[in-house]
Amino acid sequence: MSVSVKIEQYSFALDVFDEMLRMGVPVNAYTMTIAVNCCCLLKDIKSAFAITGFFLKRGYEPNVVTFGTLIKGFFLVNKEAEAVKLFEMILDLKLCEPSDVMILHVIDGLCKGGQVIATHDWLHRLESSGWSPNVYTYSALIDGFCKGGMVDNAFKVLTKMVGKGILPNVVTYNSMINAYCKEEKMKVAEDMLEIMMQQNICPDVFIYSSLIEGLCLKGEIERAKQLLDSMVERGLKPNIVNYSTLLNGYCKKGSMNEAWLIFLDIPDKGLEHNVQTYNTLLDGLLKRWMVDEALLLLSEMVEKGNSPNVVTCNIFIDGYCSHGEMVRARELFNSMAKMGIKHDIFTYNILIKGYSKAGNLDEAWRFFDEISRVGLKPSTASYTTMMHGLICQSSFSVGWKLFQDMEAQNLHPNLYTYTILLDGLCRIHRINEALVILRVMEAKGLNPNIITYGVLINGLCKGQRLDEAIRLFNHLPSKGLNPNVQIYSMMLDSLYHEGREGEARRLMVEMERSGCVPDGVTFNIIVWHLVKSKKVHEAIPFLEEMCRRGLEVNSQIISALLQELRIGEGKDEKLQEIVKKVCAQNRQVNVLF
Repeated sequence: MSVSVKIEQYSFALDVFDEMLRMGVPVNAYTMTIAVNCCCLLKDIKSAFAITGFFLKRGYEPNVVTFGTLIKGFFLVNKEAEAVKLFEMILDLKLCEPSDVMILHVIDGLCKGGQVIATHDWLHRLESSGWSPNVYTYSALIDGFCKGGMVDNAFKVLTKMVGKGILPNVVTYNSMINAYCKEEKMKVAEDMLEIMMQQNICPDVFIYSSLIEGLCLKGEIERAKQLLDSMVERGLKPNIVNYSTLLNGYCKKGSMNEAWLIFLDIPDKGLEHNVQTYNTLLDGLLKRWMVDEALLLLSEMVEKGNSPNVVTCNIFIDGYCSHGEMVRARELFNSMAKMGIKHDIFTYNILIKGYSKAGNLDEAWRFFDEISRVGLKPSTASYTTMMHGLICQSSFSVGWKLFQDMEAQNLHPNLYTYTILLDGLCRIHRINEALVILRVMEAKGLNPNIITYGVLINGLCKGQRLDEAIRLFNHLPSKGLNPNVQIYSMMLDSLYHEGREGEARRLMVEMERSGCVPDGVTFNIIVWHLVKSKKVHEAIPFLEEMCRRGLEVNSQIISALLQELRIGEGKDEKLQEIVKKVCAQNRQVNVLF
């Protein structure tokens, strides 16, 4: 029986157990525990208890291993309450002295079931009764906190553990580093890597995978590549996931030459391309509208025995939709059934977005309605994408009904959904309602991001409620947010429009101090208001900077500058020189020169 268990042949082991009983072969508590364990691993908890009852009748008392196995069995079938009830009974009736393994089953099982706070309470209760947790128990709790997004709590447990003289192991560090990487706190993650190496704990492939993924998420692809190279130097073999992550990072950055080099290097490392690596590179190519290269790669993919899947088709459909090629997108959608590939919810969402962007709301609606008819369930993204299309086409009332229907379907609006709704309300000047929605978002625990606040600030500015916009703008740092160039541009435009030039100048200084670089829109706003206010010479330094940076000056400003030259009969040499530069850069014919 034990040999069968080692090779994971649990059903065969139970057949052997049944045969032993039929033949009258002596069985003992050890045999019972093996049989119970097999039932639990097969997720047959009823049979596990039946075997335990059978042995009880024959005078065998379940031992700590048997009880621990039964607890593990409950967790394997997601019956956390029953597992805890059995554990409490063992403690209350003193049926046996809980072992470290049994307690680990409880702690790990509760954490995996998402009951991390309850787990922490249990650990405290057990410590109060004199039991000392080991590194495995602490690591299970730390992992639970990390996966629940409570990294600060995890760090407190780690600090407590080290304070008790228990050193973390590679599993502990893996959980912490992975969590910090997901939060893009790469400095902390890398510091932790350094600490573990100082403790002579060798990082494994999983830790390197987390760090490579985290660096790629932050756009630090070259550092991720260096880390991958250092893995090899330390005798670790990067896997296909590591290379796929790096490949994806280069594609997202738009570094397609480097992406190709990574892709071509994979076979030389003794690894084989899979559908995921092909899909990653295809996505990068189509995002840059390198269709011919993508089609050649698709042919190679098929030749090498990697059949395209629904993700492959979605990548091509998304590429076509993003560039307005709706006929090609529709043709591929129609041909998927012939290829034996089922459409998924992402396929529909992509087409809804594509048709909405193309201004064809009828087709977008058709695909939205079709989702339910083909047995799929609309997702939050489906509703949000359709709402966005409607609101952009000035159909706010229909978009609002869709939002209400979404909540009736028990689908939870996300930050993007609410931001679209706020944008719709601001477009039709229902600012007060937008501010109410903002409070609803915050009450639901959805923290507005800089884009959400940008929508509201823009709405307030356009609604001639500049003082309220300023208050909201000044409130951003307390929310841990920094205004972006779009928000600064909105504020500057409104301040100049209201004749509050002094405040506009102060805001420009603040913008410079914050490190936010003005873009073409910002410069055009500043220059236009100065030119309009007959302060042409004050605008010249800004125009020179625009020329230096290769930014385009809008035609309205150029017309006004030419008019100034005509009025002055071309005698203003400084103005004449900058107008020449601007016209040359904008490739506009200047009749005066």
